[in-house]
Amino acid sequence: MEQGEFEVLLEVGQAYLLSKDYDKAITKFSEALRINPHDPETYYYLGLAYEGAEKYAEAAQTYEKTLKIDRGHGNAEIRLNEVQKKIAEAKKKKK
Repeated sequence: MEQGEFEVLLEVGQAYLLSKDYDKAITKFSEALRINPHDPETYYYLGLAYEGAEKYAEAAQTYEKTLKIDRGHGNAEIRLNEVQKKIAEAKKKKK
């Protein structure tokens, strides 16, 4: 049952992500991670949702978790670098 629920939450989260409803996507991916906290793809999608919501610090942390579980996750590495650039640019603008 839990695996089925996990899959549904993942699919619903992806649908919200595609429709740019980032807050709902974050909720669904977070629920999925409560069921399976070791799935790198779910962390990656959660990172995309945080990034879409312009929550860059949370996105960076989530991409780092993805890479901790799956060191070879190239997309997470690319997104992490992009988010870190956005964070650095935001800090420069504040000065």
